[in-house]
Formats: sequence, structure tokens, C-alpha cells
Amino acid sequence: MRILIADDEITLLELIKQSLLNEGFSVDAVSSKDEIKSYLDSYTYQVLVLDRNFYGIDIMNEIIKYAKNINQNMGILVISAMSSVDDKVSGLLKGADDYLEKPFDNKELKARIYALSRRFISNIYNFEDVSINLETKQVRVRDSAIALSRNEAKLIFLLLSKRGYIFSRDEIIDSIYMYPEEILSNSVDELISRIRKKVNPRFIKTIKTRGFMID
Repeated sequence: MRILIADDEITLLELIKQSLLNEGFSVDAVSSKDEIKSYLDSYTYQVLVLDRNFYGIDIMNEIIKYAKNINQNMGILVISAMSSVDDKVSGLLKGADDYLEKPFDNKELKARIYALSRRFISNIYNFEDVSINLETKQVRVRDSAIALSRNEAKLIFLLLSKRGYIFSRDEIIDSIYMYPEEILSNSVDELISRIRKKVNPRFIKTIKTRGFMID
């Protein structure tokens, strides 16, 4: 899952970014209104975490409209020290999908992000020339259906179940094999190599020393 964080408090911005990176998310962090728009124009995000006030100016309404015009399927979580009931209601009425008051615990922030990603996930996942229907479990490349082995399909849909999360080899083995204790860790690498040949070499990312993910 790719997340954009926007906050004018640089120290807090870096702390949030590092916390989400540790969770396995792909994260971009920006600290100005112009940067927010530039990144929204350049990349596709599943969730935008937006500070309501930038240098004393409430930018929430402007940025929500801009973001939703680009991508209706992006969840927007507003974070703000403006924490009265009226503040929260106004935020939600202006298009925020969730509202979290400052200060907050990072565990709650992560939970809110996961909840938003579930709400806005599409049944169709597209990557370059690859299209995957999460409901029918069909994988197509350039409009042609691709035949996958049972374990190849299991692995793809495991990684897609938590986009942006880095699955270790052990997690993959435990999840897709009936007798994981009999499986060597390099079996995962071989399986991913076969998928890349059938689907797209860049479809599954290797995160050095950590594991694999689909963004």
C-alpha cells in the first residue's frame, strides 16, 4: 500500500513516516501544499494522511477536493489539533473519510489506515499490462488469461491481501503450503521467479533481507 503523509510539523512527519515504513508500507512525506498536489499528480495512493492546518491556514477543503478529483478510491484521513465535535463534523462533511485528533498513538493511526484501505480497495487490481480480478481470482496479461499453478495463485493473492506489506519467506511458506515444515525457504524464490516469467518481471518486489511485496 502506498501512503502520502502531509504535515507541516517536520519532526512529527518524520516520526509518522518511519513508523509506517516499519510496518511495511510504501510512504511519501511532504510538508507544503504545493508538494501535496505535485505528489498526488505524480503517484497513485491508497491513503492520504493530511494535517488540516499548514502554517496556520486550513487547507483541508482545498486538498480533499483536489485529491478526490484525481482518485475517488483514495481514503483520506485528516489529522488535526482541532478536535471539537464541530471540527470533526465539518471535516467529515467536507469529504474526509476519517478524522483523528492530535496527539494520537501510532497504533491507532495504523489501524485507521488499514480500515480505510479495506473500504476503498477495488475488486480489480491493475499493474502495467497485468489485470487481476480479486473476486473471480482471474489473472490476465494484455487481455489474455494466464494459467497459474495453485501455489502461484495462492502467493499472488496472499501478497495482494495486504498491498504494501512485506511478507517474509517464512510467512509465505506458513500461509500457502499445507506442510510448511517440509518446505525450504528457496522454494519461495523459485515460485516468485515462475510468476514473474508468466506475469511481469516487476510485478512482485523483492525487499532485500526482508521479503516480498506487491505495491
